Amino acid sequence: MKAHTKETQATMTPEKSLQFLKEGNQRFQSNLKANRNLLEQVNDTSEG
Repeated sequence: MKAHTKETQATMTPEKSLQFLKEGNQRFQSNLKANRNLLEQVNDTSEG
């Protein structure tokens, strides 16, 4: 799972938002952790 950048946020639709929420809820219900590289996310989103 990647953090949403300025570009991906600009193309976000209500349908995409709902899909991301459903996927996150499914991971939570299955007790699965999202594979994240927090330093990479900070660097990717530092410009906005």
